Amino acid sequence: MLNKGVIKRINGNKIVVKLYKDTACSHCSGCSGDNKYGKDFEFTTDLKAEIGDIVTFEIPAGKVIKAASIAYVFPAVAMILGYFFGEKLLGLSENKSIITSFLSLALAFSVLYLYDKVRAKRKPNSEIEIISIEKEDTSNMVDSCENKNA
Repeated sequence: MLNKGVIKRINGNKIVVKLYKDTACSHCSGCSGDNKYGKDFEFTTDLKAEIGDIVTFEIPAGKVIKAASIAYVFPAVAMILGYFFGEKLLGLSENKSIITSFLSLALAFSVLYLYDKVRAKRKPNSEIEIISIEKEDTSNMVDSCENKNA
């Protein structure tokens, strides 16, 4: 999966990139806000870069599928297993089994939160490969301004 972003900060060989929201994720509120930018990511690179440059990077498809499975499938499976655990193993009523399913869901989200915190500190953005760093093309902005004035 290819994506782009704008370099916001540089500290030695570390760059902070503000992600452009892709059309595939523009409906999601996870990046907060309706603007065209998403979250900030930090990368280590030996490529020459300046603030305002456009970074193109790639996340391997396998990593995207793995992340989606962890984020979407794991909580659903935990919720279903929580229901059956309450109903079959504990012999609870249907209402109490539903409560155990939601408790399992909360536990699954807690596990994901802790996993994210531990994993982010251990190897941040190591799966993401920077393809290129380019100067921002402002010629189309100048052309559109001239067209509005004409």
